Amino acid sequence: RAANISYSWLGLGLIIFSALLHIFGTILYVFSISGFSIFFLIIGSVLFLFGKDVTKIIRFPLGFLVFMFPLPLAVLTAISVPLKMLAARAGVRVVRLLGIPVVRQGFDITIPSGSMVVGNPCSGLRSLIAFLALGAILAYFTKTSNLKRILLFFLAVPVAILSNALRVPILILISHFYGMQAASPDSIWHVGTGMLVFILGFALLMISGKVLQWKR
Repeated sequence: RAANISYSWLGLGLIIFSALLHIFGTILYVFSISGFSIFFLIIGSVLFLFGKDVTKIIRFPLGFLVFMFPLPLAVLTAISVPLKMLAARAGVRVVRLLGIPVVRQGFDITIPSGSMVVGNPCSGLRSLIAFLALGAILAYFTKTSNLKRILLFFLAVPVAILSNALRVPILILISHFYGMQAASPDSIWHVGTGMLVFILGFALLMISGKVLQWKR
């Protein structure tokens, strides 16, 4: 309420830019570009109607809107494939340490009770995006230096990868002891392990925030 409200012609420039970006994406049938133009439209509208002071005050919620946009399919594929491979390798190594015979060929994992495939939902990409969003909120509300806030935000990446890497060996063990059907995508074990590792990952992220706040 105390901020100076004024017009900013820079905002009008962003509105025009977003309109051109939308037209460009529509002509080329690249709808991810067209959709992302809304981001610049919102920021431009705030700048044009309320000015730089108000925009500066709400810059975090404006920037947080980035997480509402789905990534292009090409980007999803480029990220999910390495994540799936990492999860499959980590799962197989953990299970081998426990003395269970297991063979991996790409994303196919074979154990004595049968075979399973590390699919796209098990890549951990959705968890990665969710943890980045949660990490951004946590970093924003954490009372510490900007450097530590940035560190906390990027800590969401290894936390997401680690939590997902724990899920694959758990599902392999469930399949080994209780049968392949027990760890099928629609089973309670499959859904439950996803919730469990997400809770553990979020707890680890919260602990990281507390550690970064710690002072002697």
